[in-house]
Amino acid sequence: MTAVASFGQTRQAFLEAAEKSFEEKDYYSALHYYKAVLEFSEDIAVLYKTAESARQFNSYKLAETNYQKVVDLQQNGEYPLATFWLAEMQKRQGKYEASKANYQIYLSENSLDNPYYTDAAEQQIEDCDWAITQQDSVREYVTVEHMGSNINTPFSEFGPVQIGDTLYYSSLRFPSEEDESKVDRIFSNALWSIKGGEGIQFDSTFNDKKYHTGHVVFTEEKDRVYYTICEYENATEIRCDIYYRDLESDGTFGPATLLPGTINDTTHTSTQPSLGLDPINHEPALYFASDRSGTKGKLDIWYSTILDNNQFGDPVNLMPVNTIEDDITPFYHKKSETLYFASQGYQGFGGYDIYSVYTRDMVDPYIENLGAPVNSSYNDLYFFLADQEDTAFFASNRQGSFFIEEEDEACCNDIYKAAFEKLDINLQALTFDQATQADLLGATVQLYEINGEPTFVDSMFKDNTNEFLFPLDRNRSYQVIATKPGYFPDTIQFSTRGINKATDITKRLYLRSQALDLELLVFDDSTRQAIRGATVNLLDLSDPQNEIVVQINEDGNSFVFPIDRDKSYQIITSKRGYKPDTLNLSTIDVPGNRITKNIYLKRGNLEDFLPLALYFDNDYPNPKTYFRTSRNTYDDTYPPYMDRKDEFKMQYTEPLINGAKAEAEDDIERFFEYSVREGRNDMITFIQILAEEIAKGEKIEVVLQGFASPRAPSSYNDRLSSRRISTVINQFRRYGDGELIRAINAGDLKIIEEPLGETKAPLYVSDEIADTRNSIYSVPASRERRVEIIDVRRSND
Repeated sequence: MTAVASFGQTRQAFLEAAEKSFEEKDYYSALHYYKAVLEFSEDIAVLYKTAESARQFNSYKLAETNYQKVVDLQQNGEYPLATFWLAEMQKRQGKYEASKANYQIYLSENSLDNPYYTDAAEQQIEDCDWAITQQDSVREYVTVEHMGSNINTPFSEFGPVQIGDTLYYSSLRFPSEEDESKVDRIFSNALWSIKGGEGIQFDSTFNDKKYHTGHVVFTEEKDRVYYTICEYENATEIRCDIYYRDLESDGTFGPATLLPGTINDTTHTSTQPSLGLDPINHEPALYFASDRSGTKGKLDIWYSTILDNNQFGDPVNLMPVNTIEDDITPFYHKKSETLYFASQGYQGFGGYDIYSVYTRDMVDPYIENLGAPVNSSYNDLYFFLADQEDTAFFASNRQGSFFIEEEDEACCNDIYKAAFEKLDINLQALTFDQATQADLLGATVQLYEINGEPTFVDSMFKDNTNEFLFPLDRNRSYQVIATKPGYFPDTIQFSTRGINKATDITKRLYLRSQALDLELLVFDDSTRQAIRGATVNLLDLSDPQNEIVVQINEDGNSFVFPIDRDKSYQIITSKRGYKPDTLNLSTIDVPGNRITKNIYLKRGNLEDFLPLALYFDNDYPNPKTYFRTSRNTYDDTYPPYMDRKDEFKMQYTEPLINGAKAEAEDDIERFFEYSVREGRNDMITFIQILAEEIAKGEKIEVVLQGFASPRAPSSYNDRLSSRRISTVINQFRRYGDGELIRAINAGDLKIIEEPLGETKAPLYVSDEIADTRNSIYSVPASRERRVEIIDVRRSND
C-alpha cells in the first residue's frame, strides 16, 4: 500500500493520481485520492470510482454509501452495475432484505444487459432468501472468538495451521528491504505462536527477503513443510508458486525446493497447499488452488498425488466441487477424509463461505455450508480443523476484526478460533424378522466407521430386546450389521454428515431366515435385457391346497420367494407383450439356502399386449379446440407430458404433509414411470409387430377406444377422445417408410375408432373445474385421459 502524497490542493492532481492508482489496482491509494477529489465536489463519476475502490478494498460500508449516491443521482442508468454492487455490499454486511430488493431492481432494469450479472443477481436473491431463513439456525454447539492482538493486526492474517500448542500462520504486513518497487509495499511472512502468545516470525532463512512467504503446511511426520512464495503482479494481485523444505535433524530448514512445472506454472498462480489423500485411489496428495488452464471457473481446487522420490503426479481438477466462481483455501482433514474449502459459487451468507465435502463421495457430492457462526456475511476462509475435531481456526474480515481504516471498516482478514461442543447423536438399531416383521431378539449388532477402510466401533448382544443404542460422532459414515444364528445378516450404511443438532437416528434391520429361498430374474429372450413389471405366480404342486403366491415387481426384474425343501413347485411368469413362461422346480436335495433361476420371456403376439393404454396430458392434443382429428402423433404429446411429472407432484401434494405427501408423490411417480412410460414403450413394440404381421400377409383390424376425464362437457370430451385416437392412428401412419399407410389404403389394416369421452369415468373422479388438484393432477383423473387398444381381430379373407 502506498501513502497518499501531497499534490497541492488541485482537484485535477488528485483525480489523476486516483485514476493512475486505480489502473494499477492500488485500491487503497485510489480510494483516498478519490475521497480527496470528492472534497472539492460530488461528481457522479468520481462517486462511482470511489465506490469501486472501496469495494475492492473490502470497505463495504463506504462502498455502499457511494453506490447509493450513484444510484440516487444517475438519470438514465449511466452506471447499470451500481445497483448490482450496492446490493452486493449490503449482502456483505448482512442487510439481506435491502440487498434482495436492490438485486430485484437491477434485474427489472438491466436483466438483458449481461448474462453473467443477470444469473448472479438471480442466484444472490436466492442466497438472501436462504440467509434470512438461517438467521434463527445458528449452530449453538459452535463458539467463535477473535484471536486477539498477539496474533492479529490491522493488516491481513491468514492460513492458520495448528500443531500441538503452536499455531502457524501468515501475516501481510512486513516491508521488504529488497523490494525494487518505487512505491512502498508490504509482504507476507510466516509466523508461529505458542498458546496464543505473540506471533514470532520464522527464522530469517525461511521468509523470503524479496517476495511473499506464506501458506505453511507440515507433513504428518513433521519432516517437511510446504509453503508458497508469491510476487506482486500489480498493487493488489500476486502470483504464487509452491515450494517445500525438509526439516533437518537439528530443527533447521533445508534448502527451498520449487515443485515441478506440472504444478507450478509461470503464467498462472498455484497457492494454498494442503496435504491429504486423493479422492480416487486415496493415496497421499497435495491439494492447492490455481487459475491454470483447465479451470472450471476462476480459481479452482486441484490435487496432485505425491509419488516416491520427490515426484508428483499431474494435477487433477476437482471438478465435482469447483464452480464458475472462486474455490480456494483447501484443507484436508484426514481422520474424517473431509475436504474443507472456501467458495463464492455455492449458496452462502455473502462473500466467501466455508464448505465441506466427504472425499469418498465424489460421484454426487454433498456440499455442506458450515453455517453460522463459522460463516458470516463477510469473507470466511482458510479453515483448519484439529484432529480431535473440537477446535478450528479460520480467517475472516467480519465485524470484530482489526481494520486498517476503522472509520470505513476497511480491509483485512483476522484469525478466529472456533470451539465445537460434542453433539449428542445416537443410533437406535432395531432388529426384526424379515418374514413376520416381529421383533427379533437374541441378535448381535456391530457398528463400524467406514471413513476409508471399515473400523470396528462397538458390538452388542441382546437376548431380551431388539433395541441397541450406540453414541455417534458427527461427520462420519457408518455401517451397522445385525446377525443371528439361523438368519442372514442385514447391513445398513448411513452418515451423520449435515447433522447440526442433537439427534437420534433410528435404523431398522430385517434379518431373513436361512430357510430356502427361490430367486427369479426375468429377462427379454431376444435382447437379454432385464424386464421390470413382470408378474410371477408360484404354485405348490406338492400341496395344491396351499394358496398361489403372486408377486409383481414394478421396480426391477428380481423376485424372491421363501420356499420349502423337498417339494415340487410350478412357476408361471407373465408380462404384457410377452408369452407366459412355465417352469417346474424340485427342491429335493437342494444344497445351500437359495435357488436362482433366470426366466427368459419371448415376445408375444399382438393379443399379448391387450389392453394397451396410452395416456395424455389434460386437454391434449390441441387444447381448447373442437376438432375431432389432430395432426400430432402420440410421440408428439408424450415427451412434454412426461416433462410435467414434477409439476403434477407439486400441484397435487401441495396441501399434504409428512407420510401422506410422500405416498402421494410416490403414486404419481409410479403412474408416470409404470403407466405412461411403459405404455408408450409397449405401443412402439406393438406397432413394430403389427407391421411385421401385415408384411406376412395378415389382414388385421385394430379397435381403439378413446377416453377423457369428466372435467369438460360431454360434447367436448367426445371430440377430445376422438383427437386422442387420431394421434395414435397418426403414430401408425408414420411408422417406417409408410408401410402401415399402404396397408390401410389397401384394406389390410382397419382401425375402428370408439370415442367414449367421459362415459366410463368412475363417479369418484372429480369434474370440478375449480378443483384442479383433483380434476387435473390426481392419478384417478390422469388415468381417464387415455386411448386403449382393446382388441385385435384377424381375417384370412
